[in-house]
Amino acid sequence: MPDEPAQEPRAPKGGPPGSDWAAFYRSTIGREPRPLFTKGMAAVEAAGVAPGQAIEIGFGDGRETLALLEAGWRVLAIDPAPAAAEVLQSQVPAQVAGRLEIRSVRAEDANLLPFDLLYAGYSLPFLGAAAFGRFWNAARHGLRPGGILVVNFFGPRDSWAGREGMRFIDVDAVRRLFDGLDVLALDEEDQDGDSFLGPKHWHVFDVIARRPPGSTG
Repeated sequence: MPDEPAQEPRAPKGGPPGSDWAAFYRSTIGREPRPLFTKGMAAVEAAGVAPGQAIEIGFGDGRETLALLEAGWRVLAIDPAPAAAEVLQSQVPAQVAGRLEIRSVRAEDANLLPFDLLYAGYSLPFLGAAAFGRFWNAARHGLRPGGILVVNFFGPRDSWAGREGMRFIDVDAVRRLFDGLDVLALDEEDQDGDSFLGPKHWHVFDVIARRPPGSTG
């Protein structure tokens, strides 16, 4: 059964709610980590993946990045909105700051490090087809053997389908993205809910996948 929708409104990352991203991010400080992140971290623990290099794409208010730091990971946090960096930096404890790198760049231009875990919640659908292709090729190349991807995508029945600069794919296309990886979970949400911009229909695929340990190429 898919995760229940998050209780706090989910904001679109393709354009600011109103005109003040920083205000939105600050309004969500203190929320619980998103259900997909929690499920992904449980999968990481079950697989015996030790804290190493993690990447978060579209870190927003920084809640999941902070959780990764608390768990002992080194984190490369990527978000194109400078306001996100401002809000995250204000929350990072001094004792873990040395394990965090923040880049205010687009995901497809981020020059990813080799990594053991990538989390991207509600961010990849806001990459157009060409940008997503560049990013995904880099992510597949950078994923170390035994490493885990925790990501989601919007499906064709989402009420935002057709928005310029966004990407909506069906379940078959989702599965093809993970060819050669072990898919640990693929959950579908297809129901009405809320967003920062008001009511909407969410069609979302949550995916957790692992590169087989010892794999090459």
